[in-house]
Amino acid sequence: MRLGRTLAFSRRALLQFRHDRRTFAFVLLMPLLMILIFGYTFGGDVKGITIEVVNYDTGLLSDSSHLFPDGFFLARNITQNLDQDVLFLHTNTDGENAQQLVREGKAWAAIIFPLNFTQNFLSSLLTSDVTSSPKIEIYVDGSNPTIVAAIVKEVTQSIQTTLKELSASLNITDVDMPIAIDQTYAYGGGDTRFIDYFAPGVVSFAIMMVTTMITIILFVNERRNGTLQRLLVSPASESEIVVGYALAFAVIGIIQSIVVLVAAILFFDITIVGNIFLALLVILLLAFGHQGLGILLSAGAKNELQAIQFIPLILFPSILLAGLFWPIESIPSYLQPLSYVIPLRYGIDAERSIMLRGWGVGEIWFDIVILVLFAVLTLSASVLLLKRKN
Repeated sequence: MRLGRTLAFSRRALLQFRHDRRTFAFVLLMPLLMILIFGYTFGGDVKGITIEVVNYDTGLLSDSSHLFPDGFFLARNITQNLDQDVLFLHTNTDGENAQQLVREGKAWAAIIFPLNFTQNFLSSLLTSDVTSSPKIEIYVDGSNPTIVAAIVKEVTQSIQTTLKELSASLNITDVDMPIAIDQTYAYGGGDTRFIDYFAPGVVSFAIMMVTTMITIILFVNERRNGTLQRLLVSPASESEIVVGYALAFAVIGIIQSIVVLVAAILFFDITIVGNIFLALLVILLLAFGHQGLGILLSAGAKNELQAIQFIPLILFPSILLAGLFWPIESIPSYLQPLSYVIPLRYGIDAERSIMLRGWGVGEIWFDIVILVLFAVLTLSASVLLLKRKN
C-alpha cells in the first residue's frame, strides 16, 4: 500500500465537501445542535405539575394550653411548604370536582385534606394512637409513573418540613409522622410501569421516523432516476400519486405498529386498556402527515446524502420535546412551548391516553384534529409541490 495514493483518496473525499457546502455545514453544526438540545432538555427535574388542592380542614383557632395562641392550621402549613416550582397548585373547594378534573386530564392529581385534619393530628400526637392518624388523600392520574413519584415525593417532603417546623416552635424533639398518605388512582391502578408508559411513545416514534425517512429517500431516488418525472407526465394526477404513496406507507405503518404492540405484549406484558383499533387510527393519521412532510423535505435534497441530513432535524426535536422519554413537565419552561408545534407530541399523547387511560374519541378529539390538520396540510402542500414541478 502506497501512502501517497492513500492520501490522494483522502484528499479527494475531503474536497467533495467544497462542492457541497450544505453537507459541510451539517457535519459541523449537527453535533453542536445535538449537544445543545440534549444539554437543555435531558435529565431535567419535573416541574409545573398541575394539582388541585381541596382543604376541608378548619384548623384549630385557639386552645386552652396556649400552645398555639395564633391558632394552628396543619393542612394550610403543609400546602404552603409544597414546592411551588414542582407543583402548580390550584385551590378547589369541591373534592368531587377536583377528582373530575383529574379524570378529564386537566390536572395530574387532587390533594384532599379531610375535615378535622388538624384536630385528628393533635389527638393522635397526644395519645400516640396511630389508629386516629389523619390521612391526606391523593387522587392521582397513574398513567405516568414519573409524575406520580414526583407528586408523592413533594407531599412527603412537605409533611416532614411542616413537622420539623412544629417541633421547633414547641421546643420538643422531632415529631414523628402520624400522617398517612392515601393514594387512589383515576387511571393506572398504581401498577403502571415505565414500559407501559414508554411503549405508546415508541410506537408513535417508530412510525414517524420510518415513514419520514423512507419517503424522503424514495422520492429523491425516484427523481434522480427519472421515475417521478414519468409519473408526472402520465394520466395520473398529482393528488392520486401522493394519496397512493400515503396509503402504501400507511399500510407499512400499521404492520409495524402491530409488530411492535404484539412484541411489547408478549415480551413485556404492557398494559392496553383502550380500543386498539382507535390506537391504530391515530398511527394512521401520524403516518399520513409525516409522509407528506417527507415529500416536502425531499424537494430540498439533490441526492440521498443531502436527504439524510433532514432526518436529525426532525428526529432529535421529536425525541426530546414530544414527551417520548420523559414528561413535557421536565423540559425547561422556556422550551415547552416548542413542543406544541411537534406533531409527534399529539400522537404520543393520544396513544397513551388510549392505551393507559382507556379514553375514546370524545377525550382525545383535540389530538386527532391536530393530526388530521397536519396530514391535510402536508399532503396538500405535497400535491401543490408536484404540480409546480410538472
